[in-house]
Amino acid sequence: MGTPLSKKPIEQAIHDLLNDYADCLDSDRLHEWPALFLEDGRYFILSRENLDAGLDGGYWMYYTSQAMMRDRVTSLQHINKYNKYYCRHLITNIKINQQDDESFEVRSNFLLVQVNFEGKTDGVRAGEYRDKIVIFEDQLKFKEKFVVIDTFHSDTTLIKPL
Repeated sequence: MGTPLSKKPIEQAIHDLLNDYADCLDSDRLHEWPALFLEDGRYFILSRENLDAGLDGGYWMYYTSQAMMRDRVTSLQHINKYNKYYCRHLITNIKINQQDDESFEVRSNFLLVQVNFEGKTDGVRAGEYRDKIVIFEDQLKFKEKFVVIDTFHSDTTLIKPL
């Protein structure tokens, strides 16, 4: 992962970062996921229902550093027991708003399909990513990934990042 930023247009680099994000989760390479963020990067999941109601709380996941994300990955890989599943992310409608020479606000839609090892669809989740992305050491990193989930009622538990 991570072609130097100076070698490609910024729009392509942002698309590549989003694709790397999805690929880490879909390929079950969770140990690579935190490295997509700054050390003080933030990752939140909140339902659209709570966001629209102005409720600042009830986050499904709330990490304020790469260290917290690494801790979650360690827990998932070595401590927690859960039914394994495959997942596929589809990321669309990417909109890029450049804030300055080194930071970008990016919004995109996502659809996540989870399939158990028996081939049965276990869950479908949809929502929006609201990302703050920065240039750090000639690479793009997430400063913040705010996941607004539309499908907040689900038959399955949220185990991994979305």
